[in-house]
Amino acid sequence: MKKFLLLGSLLLVAALAMTIGVQTFASMGPGYHAGDIAKDFHLKNVDGKMVSLSDFKEAKGFIVVFTCNHCPVAKLYEDRVLALDKEFAPQGYPVIAVNPTDPDFYADDTYAKMVTTAKDHHYSYPYLVDAGQQITKLYGATNTPHVFVLNKENGKLVV
Repeated sequence: MKKFLLLGSLLLVAALAMTIGVQTFASMGPGYHAGDIAKDFHLKNVDGKMVSLSDFKEAKGFIVVFTCNHCPVAKLYEDRVLALDKEFAPQGYPVIAVNPTDPDFYADDTYAKMVTTAKDHHYSYPYLVDAGQQITKLYGATNTPHVFVLNKENGKLVV
């Protein structure tokens, strides 16, 4: 049974990699790597509410995308991220977008502009601000967009 779950997970990751066309795992530097157990987080969404992965009781896992408003590459992949959520959220793998960018360096990434971007582009998923970059560093996200696929296994979130 575990082999089938692992194979299914690997097929999902491969499909996501081909769909979004960006790095799906952190490099071998600091942060999470395939097989690691990820910690839940609690970040502010563009609707003003705090969001945790544990809020999604029915989810089988998550597609966590580190992205932002100012990055030209992140902008190019925005439609692909929306398509990922449309395709995989009904299968139990919703997108959770996290903005790690310091708005003191990039004015386009203020919380107010995140709210506007999410509304203007009809985001179907949470768009969370990682103001102190603690979650970004924990995951080891090094660029935007940077994608991590998490599976819920035995109550844990496995990268």
